[in-house]
Amino acid sequence: MSLPPGLRHVVAKTRLFTDARNYIIVRLPLTQITEAALLVRQLRSPLVSLTWDKDELSLILPAETWESCRPGFEILNESPEYRLITFDLPLDLGLVGYLALMAATVAEAGVSIYPVSAFSRDHFFVPAEDFERAWEALRQRIRTCQTEEAADSD
Repeated sequence: MSLPPGLRHVVAKTRLFTDARNYIIVRLPLTQITEAALLVRQLRSPLVSLTWDKDELSLILPAETWESCRPGFEILNESPEYRLITFDLPLDLGLVGYLALMAATVAEAGVSIYPVSAFSRDHFFVPAEDFERAWEALRQRIRTCQTEEAADSD
């Protein structure tokens, strides 16, 4: 796949981060926004996410934390365990194609993703049993871009 030079350059600079924890993605009713927000406020983890839309709350948190606080929530749905992959570099909000390329890379490896974005960094949650396959596919994509960048600068 031929990439625009600007996108290839950003991918070549990408560092991957994971914290080796398992995470759970939980669907909660909107009525539990206060309880969920209080829980998120207390957590110290590389990534915790609380998202709400017109129909539901989605909460992502470490599995071991969820085990201890699960009894205080009305659970609509709960995922199996996921692992975190962070694209550990600040990304410009105007960058086109980065997340699509990384998602396609993982999809080509046969792994599903649950993407989450912060202001300047993107994250994928992948099923825990597929983590190594996703991680290696991303590392290979980054290495390929690094090799192409080096060849162009010669």
